[in-house]
Amino acid sequence: MTDENYQYRRISANWILLGLASIILVASLVVLLNRETAIPQVAKSDLVVYCAAGIRKPVEAAAKQYEEEFGIEVRLDYGSSGELESKLALEFESEISRCDLYIPADKFFSARARDKGLTKESIPLAQQQVVVAIKPDAIGNFSSVEEMLTKELSFIICNEQAGVGKKTKVQLESHELWDMVNLKKKASFPRVPEAANAVKTSENIDAAMIWDATARQFGLKIIPCPEFKDSTSTISADVTSTTKKASTALHFARYLAAPEKGKPFFKKFHFETLAGDSWADVPELVVYCGGVNRNAIVATLKEFESREGCLIKTHYAGCGTIVGNIQAGKFHLPDAFMTCDVSYLTMVESEFLPASDVSSTRIVIMVRKDNPKNIHTLKDLAQDGVTIGTTDPKMSTLGALTWRLFDETGIKSQIESNQNVIVTTPTAHELILQMEGHTKLDAALVYEANCQNLTDRFELIDIDQATAKAVQNVAVGRETKYPLLTERLLSAILSEESRSRFVDQGFTWEARDDR
Repeated sequence: MTDENYQYRRISANWILLGLASIILVASLVVLLNRETAIPQVAKSDLVVYCAAGIRKPVEAAAKQYEEEFGIEVRLDYGSSGELESKLALEFESEISRCDLYIPADKFFSARARDKGLTKESIPLAQQQVVVAIKPDAIGNFSSVEEMLTKELSFIICNEQAGVGKKTKVQLESHELWDMVNLKKKASFPRVPEAANAVKTSENIDAAMIWDATARQFGLKIIPCPEFKDSTSTISADVTSTTKKASTALHFARYLAAPEKGKPFFKKFHFETLAGDSWADVPELVVYCGGVNRNAIVATLKEFESREGCLIKTHYAGCGTIVGNIQAGKFHLPDAFMTCDVSYLTMVESEFLPASDVSSTRIVIMVRKDNPKNIHTLKDLAQDGVTIGTTDPKMSTLGALTWRLFDETGIKSQIESNQNVIVTTPTAHELILQMEGHTKLDAALVYEANCQNLTDRFELIDIDQATAKAVQNVAVGRETKYPLLTERLLSAILSEESRSRFVDQGFTWEARDDR
């Protein structure tokens, strides 16, 4: 080798090493950029929030802090719950997108707005209760509304457009006192802060039926009355159906409900606080999902991620594998678990909240086109010379149900003796690939939902057994940091949009309409 050749080869080697380093660097940057762009970002756009007047103080304080943290302006529009609902309805009918979040004073208005299609997601924030409030230095010489009506007291109420007015009427009607209260009232106010202020400042008004939180904010004395014992109201933040900023609206709603963020403001202003999800700018959910559901659920999960501004880490596997790892402590408990069959959730049900059924799919026998081995029943699979593929019963729900069917029909020992099963795979997907890849298998036991695009090459034989069916259900993990977010994910999985996706994949829908 000449010196010239040696130098040439050394330079070439250096260039090769430099090139490889550049490729690795570029690849690393691509991975990093992809990882960063995968994280949902809250749009830096302002929000319009319709807020019941009685809830103004905590929401206003939380909004100010939120603006400082995220640079997103929150414009608050106050009014009575009913007044604001009417504005929402007008915007909905006119196809105008103005309000992003609606915060009424009572769940009655929240439920009614959703029934009208005005809102979608609802996040509970706090609670309050109807009380009779009097001046701070007054003597409360009554202990019930009924007794108050016998006194010469000048009292006021709020009208039904206000949450407290609606709740007052409902409660008093149940005690047959509403007509008398409505008759004897001195005035009816449109908003609860105005009623509280009237009691505090007017010499002509002795009492008002208002929220306890508002009474305390104005320094009024509360008279506990048995007629209002069950008058608790839940305040919620409801995302409007017309908003074009759903992820930002949900971001702020989660902020309002979070123990580390909005909740202290509700407590400061005398509301009873509720449990909320731990705060995270971009919350991460871990979902364990039986492989059979993958094609039917993936679009729903992606849409949920985008709308909520969260990340979902989904682990697809056979339910036997998932449950085995949970039981062995190899996995942290997921936020949600969607099974291949309900029997698997029962094995770990202590770790999850009560489940909801989602869908079902039949187990069928897949044979080749024209059915060359003349297979028509399960018993035909036990014939000498018939080769079968199944999934692993220890790893897969399908495998466990398949071998249970063999046992129930009395062919298990014969199949084992003849060694009919020559292929065992971890998942149904891999089993179908085995059927597609070569001709050594005469039949395979698969889910009907896995075979929607294969009927041009294969035939599906029904199994006349009630147990030839897997029912998929879903549940929230007891240890999740995000119970409200995960519950909304379940609602998305059980929605009409999700239903059409499952049906398109060959599943039968099993979810109840009354959830």
